[in-house]
Amino acid sequence: MKRSILALVAPVVLVFGTLATLNAQQPQIPTLQVCNVTGVKGSGFVKIPRRSDAAHLGTFEVRVELRCDPRAGYPAGTLSIKVDMSDSVAQGLITATALEQVTSTGKHTPTAYINGRCKADQVSGCRFWLTLTDNKRLEERAAPDIVGFLVLNGVGQRVAYGFGPVVDGDIVVAPTSN
Repeated sequence: MKRSILALVAPVVLVFGTLATLNAQQPQIPTLQVCNVTGVKGSGFVKIPRRSDAAHLGTFEVRVELRCDPRAGYPAGTLSIKVDMSDSVAQGLITATALEQVTSTGKHTPTAYINGRCKADQVSGCRFWLTLTDNKRLEERAAPDIVGFLVLNGVGQRVAYGFGPVVDGDIVVAPTSN
């Protein structure tokens, strides 16, 4: 009898104990998003042949003019991504509406990391992350600039993404010593 009561009570205690533990978890503190003194400008056109079909070119284009100075407090500028890829839910123009972070690193091939909120047709809760690498394409024998982005909707579903070399245009990221 004692074993059967224990067999019934033990799972109940485990379930309630687990639920109590889940309710006691502390909220996560988001990472600190601080910009460094930087500037990013230019445009970059990327073609990804595997992302084309009869209705889509398999391309995206980034246009950017951003700056950030921690003394001013917040990043500022404009950013847009024009998407025409076969597997993207968001097609057409995606425009940044709020910049939350603009940070760059690197001296010889400076790279900028940018994220924030955006606006896109039929996308509610639009958020984006963007990486731009300035490989000094205008110099002889230099690698092309690189652009990568991810766009999510308000429930965390991917609605657009891309990563590739710039085939037309030039991205300029201010070099930093860090």
